[in-house]
Amino acid sequence: MTDLPGWLPSLLRSLRLGYRASPTLIAVAFVTTIAAAVPDALLALAFSLLATNIALAAALLAVLPIGSWLLATVSARANRRFADRAAIVMEEHVARLQSTVTTMEHHERPEIMDRISVLRDHADALSELYQQLFAALGALARLAITVGLLMSANPWFGLLGVAAVPAVLVSTLRANAERRAEEAGAQHDRLAKHLFELGTTPSPAKEIRVFGVQNKIVTLRREAWRERHRPLARARWQTAGWQAAAHALFGLAFLAAIASAVHQPPTLLLVLAAGGRLAQYVANTVQQTHFFRTIWLDVSRRLAWLEDYAAAQTRNADREPPQRLDHGIHLEHVTFRYPGTERNVLDDVTVTLDAGTTVAVVGENGAGKSTLVKLLCRLYEPTAGRILVDGVDLATIDPARWRERVSGAFQDFFPFEYTAGESIGVGDLPRIGDPVALRTAVARAGAGDAVPDLARQLGVTWENGVDLSHGQWQKVALARGFMRPDPLLLVLDEPTSALDAATEDALFERYADAGGRGVTVLVSHRLATVRLADLILVLDGSRLVEQGSHAELMAADGRYARLYRIQARAYGRTGS
Repeated sequence: MTDLPGWLPSLLRSLRLGYRASPTLIAVAFVTTIAAAVPDALLALAFSLLATNIALAAALLAVLPIGSWLLATVSARANRRFADRAAIVMEEHVARLQSTVTTMEHHERPEIMDRISVLRDHADALSELYQQLFAALGALARLAITVGLLMSANPWFGLLGVAAVPAVLVSTLRANAERRAEEAGAQHDRLAKHLFELGTTPSPAKEIRVFGVQNKIVTLRREAWRERHRPLARARWQTAGWQAAAHALFGLAFLAAIASAVHQPPTLLLVLAAGGRLAQYVANTVQQTHFFRTIWLDVSRRLAWLEDYAAAQTRNADREPPQRLDHGIHLEHVTFRYPGTERNVLDDVTVTLDAGTTVAVVGENGAGKSTLVKLLCRLYEPTAGRILVDGVDLATIDPARWRERVSGAFQDFFPFEYTAGESIGVGDLPRIGDPVALRTAVARAGAGDAVPDLARQLGVTWENGVDLSHGQWQKVALARGFMRPDPLLLVLDEPTSALDAATEDALFERYADAGGRGVTVLVSHRLATVRLADLILVLDGSRLVEQGSHAELMAADGRYARLYRIQARAYGRTGS
């Protein structure tokens, strides 16, 4: 995994992204935030004038706080309004990046998930990037004005500013240590959140109560939380110790400055007022820069990394998919293993899926059936070998354009709790409101009993929503997969696992006879269902061990024939 990009280019990229939200509000917020620092810092000068010009001091003490409050109020409101607008831009950008990453590798590699989880947790902080940057600049402006006032009385007082440098250095150096501690505990943080969702969402509620694991979940979550925060707390305590030492050094320098001016009343007043505020400004500057580096700057670097990661996935992949398949899809010595593992899930698979054919993939659990489907959808890249679409390497085809020509239904489908029509229509967004297309998809999936009314709200958590059984939800997912009229590739990965064998058999006969020039790939454990397929692939232990039609495989009397006869006896079929 690549390192995070540098802080300066990452910051500039995040600022450019935020600038789109409202350039005018950025300008107002910047001017008022910096301007508010001036009267606030000049209050020390007003206090020092009490020894020589009480009238002028009184006037400044009356005007400066009002001016500082007014500018700070305008600044706060401008920053807040801008942050609200920027939040939409930033969060949409992060969500879009994660959803457009070509492969699913970032969902399954722990080190990448740890990095992304920190970004996801702090994505809302990006909306306050400008606000925190302006606040840090304002703190620096106050610090510079105050040091200038002190040096106007005695150049040696400028050493107070030098005495503040260790505090700034500590903040800068310790920010990196806290960032490393946070990322090291990200896995425990994800576990704690998972356990919280496990105990508070309805899906696992039945098993949790039946097996009585409530207390176990609470205990595991508490332990995960402790593992998450223990190294972070240790790093923060160390930071606090270093900061205390740095501030103690500044305190000694401040006492020395007071002692040197004790016999000069105007200078003493200035030192007391400006020096006292200097301590406050140093603390504010350290806090602002520390937060800026540990949260906002770090999140900017993670965002820049995710942008680069997403862009790298599509580099050199700019070819268009064919308008129609003339030859088919060819797998050439395809091998695949999941990231971070050593075992091949698919091993040296070579096969041609001819255009216009229905291909069934069968085998025991763990044989690589679903993985083959994911490779065809380009959710993963082969570890070795290649996939050719009409002779063109799939790795060189724009993945977004390829997926516009792919459709399917998956065994781990997601129940989109929209209206029935919308839940089905997301399978082909340009036609999501087309009632003819929706009803055609429903009919092909045999889902008329599940969604008799396309306007019905699905999901009991919504007003007037209805609950569906698992089988009904699967029919909705299957209808969604049938929305695109002429896909180059239609994948059906255990699309009817929750339905009875007779219903699955009838559905398969329906879409096996549908025709078309695309390739239909069906994954199923029920061998009797796939007997009408043009080509049957038998996977065993990551390898393709048999291929052919049902008749050919039965005549070969190999693994497929033996498994088919076992299932045929269970369903009362013959062995032919």
